[in-house]
Amino acid sequence: MLKRVFRIVGSLLGVLGLAGIIWTAQIWSQYQRTLPHEPDVHAGRVYALNVHGIVVYENYHERDWRNTVQYTSIALFAASGLMAGFYQWKFSRLSRGPRQ
Repeated sequence: MLKRVFRIVGSLLGVLGLAGIIWTAQIWSQYQRTLPHEPDVHAGRVYALNVHGIVVYENYHERDWRNTVQYTSIALFAASGLMAGFYQWKFSRLSRGPRQ
């Protein structure tokens, strides 16, 4: 039972993390296409974002949203990797049987 839960939760975290990383890449691409290339103090677009050599300016909420999605996705993907490592360490010995 615990073995199955680890597999399901680990796989789910990995898929969510990978989807979030892809979503973050899409956000960066969208920002590169739509955000202004000059700072706009009145709109609050003063945070520079360098996207492959093209500098665009985002506001605080856009920067906070992008960072939240990015770091949460990385954390989920890393948690999935840790769960996979723990799964291998804990359950692979049980499935092989005793050493000879």
